[in-house]
Amino acid sequence: MKATIQVINPIRGMYAAEIDGHGEYVIFELLDTDEPQIGDVISHPDFYNMGGETFKNITQGCNIEVFVEDVCGASLVKQRCFLTSN
Repeated sequence: MKATIQVINPIRGMYAAEIDGHGEYVIFELLDTDEPQIGDVISHPDFYNMGGETFKNITQGCNIEVFVEDVCGASLVKQRCFLTSN
């Protein structure tokens, strides 16, 4: 599967990538120093796996360690990336 980085919150290290252009987004926290950029294409066999995962950043040609927190629709992306939980 492929996904394209659409939203970045650098303060929290949170990212949202649209999965295969179908309106679902994988929300993840970056645990690595290689930072994806808006428009980067990432790949993984199953973006629906939660927890610690390794994604391939096809655009930059590197692997990144992430913690997958959610898969959601477009309406929840900003909430998941920018709002802190109480």
